[in-house]
Amino acid sequence: MRCCICGKETERLQEGMCKSCFSKEKSLFSIDKNIKLQICKHCGAFYLNKWEHGSIRDMVTKTVLYYLKPKKNFEIVDRIEDTEKNQIEIEFSCREEKIDVNIKLLVAEEFKVEEDLFSKIIFDYTTCLTCSRVHGGYYEAVIQVRIEESILGKEEKEGIVETIEDINEENVISKIIDKKEGIDFYFISKKTAAKILEFLRSKYGGKIKKSFEVYGKDKSRVISVLRLPRYKKGMFIEHNNEIFFVEEAKNSLDVRTLSGEKKRFLWRNMHQKDFKVLKDLEFENVMITEITPERVQVMSLKKYDTFYFKKEDLPKDINIEIEKEYRAIRRENKLGIWWDYGSRR
Repeated sequence: MRCCICGKETERLQEGMCKSCFSKEKSLFSIDKNIKLQICKHCGAFYLNKWEHGSIRDMVTKTVLYYLKPKKNFEIVDRIEDTEKNQIEIEFSCREEKIDVNIKLLVAEEFKVEEDLFSKIIFDYTTCLTCSRVHGGYYEAVIQVRIEESILGKEEKEGIVETIEDINEENVISKIIDKKEGIDFYFISKKTAAKILEFLRSKYGGKIKKSFEVYGKDKSRVISVLRLPRYKKGMFIEHNNEIFFVEEAKNSLDVRTLSGEKKRFLWRNMHQKDFKVLKDLEFENVMITEITPERVQVMSLKKYDTFYFKKEDLPKDINIEIEKEYRAIRRENKLGIWWDYGSRR
């Protein structure tokens, strides 16, 4: 078979042309010379069927693939090297409110075709729907963060704001109101607010109470109060005259008794007013000075006074020894021995 362009003999023709002439003569792809791309002047989002966020390279690449005709699957590369795959190489340069784009294509099918295209992306500045709602004060949901029986501190507020900013890149908060008792977040999307609410609860713990506020004819806003626990990891609390060490206070209140027994309290089943936070506890070291079949004598290494404990009241899995030291909490001239602390030393 002979090529109709160059007359070269070849075993395979594509539309009457050899591989070399087909690559030169045929243009399989096209793209508009000037592309107007909507850019949000507030948040920098760009519009291609929907508003998206991304780097300049992301924006240019998605725009090129969106307007390139016909559609075909390409591997996006920095430099075309592998001639056995469909590849696209995109280079661009920014100039004020437009971007010049050079496109190189390689189609590795029956005949390999290489093409060079050029386009210009011109920015058309406008306001996206999200920013329009944010600047207009629109909101669909409110998350009110409070702390149980206390006031949310400045550092705690800043931590919550940073957490929301870290998990949500888009501008979906209409406004933030800092109040004496806590902080309120106004969201333009119920879906986003629900996602962030669950994330906050999983990180900080607490209870959620929801209510609804009607606006317009048939629309409603979701008002969620996230009441954080006043307990934190490392605290000592008291419940039913028993002292607990707080190990975790997120999805539940996980504690350990002074004897080492682990317990878990679910937020929905507990009344936090029944759990007293112990502050300014007086800690001291104590030592076992005597062990008899019936009792154990313990001496304070701070005040050198002695206390006696019945053996039957001690934790069964604690290995007590003469001169072994433990930590103790003194309250009203009574000692509460942190047996678990000593056993783990």
